[in-house]
Amino acid sequence: MEVTADKNFTVNAPVDKVWGLLSDPSRVVVCVQGAQLTEIVDDNNFKGKISVKIGPVTSKFNGEGRFEKLDAQNKEMVLQGAGKDTGGKGSASMTMTVNLKEVDGATEVTSSIKLSITGKLAQFGSRMIVAVNDKLIEQFVAKFREVAEGDGETAAAPATAAPVTAAPVATP
Repeated sequence: MEVTADKNFTVNAPVDKVWGLLSDPSRVVVCVQGAQLTEIVDDNNFKGKISVKIGPVTSKFNGEGRFEKLDAQNKEMVLQGAGKDTGGKGSASMTMTVNLKEVDGATEVTSSIKLSITGKLAQFGSRMIVAVNDKLIEQFVAKFREVAEGDGETAAAPATAAPVTAAPVATP
């Protein structure tokens, strides 16, 4: 199952500060609920975990991320991520494109996310997956703004992060 999401938001911080945060997995991971960074392989590759709960099912994924494009001059990035359910019941992959633009001292973030899920979570259907994805993005944006608009310091990610959750969506 595949879903896409195009999201735009503004951060009241200079574009260079926002870029620095977004392009550093060790700093941005604290903004992703349920996620943990487990290893930075090199400047473009890293490994991590995420826990996602949809309805009664919680899935934990171990995965790898890679910056396919990291253009600091033009403030453009493409991030690829893929992971397998630790229970062996599925996998997920993601491609996220991000562009930053300075607007009156703030930063306009334009992103496009393509998410593909197989296995147990895919059984919930695209409507539920979209709802969880939207919730995850909403939580990320709120935390990201808090961190980016703050003093620039981010705390280390907690050792055990709470999973992203969403209640079942009623179907008509």
